[in-house]
Amino acid sequence: MPEGITGRELDKETHAELRGLSKETAERVGRHLVSAQLLEDTDPETALAHARFAARLGGRVGIVREVYGIFAYHAGDYRTASRELRTAMRITGRTDVLPMIADCERGLGRPERALDIAASEEAAALGVESAIELMMVVAGAYADTGDVQTALRTLEIPALRHKIDGRWQVRLWVAYADLLERAEREDEARRWMTLAADADTEGLTDAAERLGRPAPAPDEAPVLEGDEQISVLDAFDPYAQDDQDGADDAEDGDAPVDAGADADAYEAGDVDGAESAAEAADDTERRDADDTEGDGAEDGDAIVTAESSDEADRPGAPESETREESA
Repeated sequence: MPEGITGRELDKETHAELRGLSKETAERVGRHLVSAQLLEDTDPETALAHARFAARLGGRVGIVREVYGIFAYHAGDYRTASRELRTAMRITGRTDVLPMIADCERGLGRPERALDIAASEEAAALGVESAIELMMVVAGAYADTGDVQTALRTLEIPALRHKIDGRWQVRLWVAYADLLERAEREDEARRWMTLAADADTEGLTDAAERLGRPAPAPDEAPVLEGDEQISVLDAFDPYAQDDQDGADDAEDGDAPVDAGADADAYEAGDVDGAESAAEAADDTERRDADDTEGDGAEDGDAIVTAESSDEADRPGAPESETREESA
């Protein structure tokens, strides 16, 4: 386990869910979850092992099962991922993992089941971003069955040419480009891939790499001359109340399942007891209101305009320019 990990690096929502465990178990689970996140890019196998161990310790907590399911999904273990994500959805009631569950069915060679999931009542209640993710899975499922034309029509939705919450859906563009290539429409596929590479400043896709060029650098927020740089110390201590209440909050049924061998392999240097709450920063400086006023960009949906009248007649043909439409 990486040095210095306490488990308190997790976000507050995750901490809140871990309170369903005893304090000691919550701390151990938290350390393994943080370790999994830190090692995901450099050592995915060990990261998956940390997520697995956390699920053994805190299997009754939905977020723990969800994290393990996501790591298993990324590792290509679709059977485990489907099981864990379904369990997490039953515990928490959150349906935003539904696209991954449907994609697991595709990974297991069952595209028809992915289509059934997309037609379920749970899918109808998804938010916009999750619904777009599910549409990409549905398109992939149709393509798996050999129906590439239906797959393309599935992705020809407003989000293909309009911003959603002020952002282009670059992953949708890449998925559309892949389908265009399968339909032997190479020129259109390359234009959509180029659009994705140009717009993807967050590294959400491998579009730039696939085109053989570096991804565009993320835009830096402008800093006005004389602006104050203020650091905020988050003094939230999720275990402060536990320290006051004492050890009487231990919960039955918290014992890890088959945890002994894994603990030796993946958990070294357990710390007994809880750290004291961090002292709150004394922030007495106030920012002058006039210095903080800024002109914000007017909200609006930008759309991709047609490159030519011939290409505009073709469904899904990408356009070469963008313009902003006022809300």
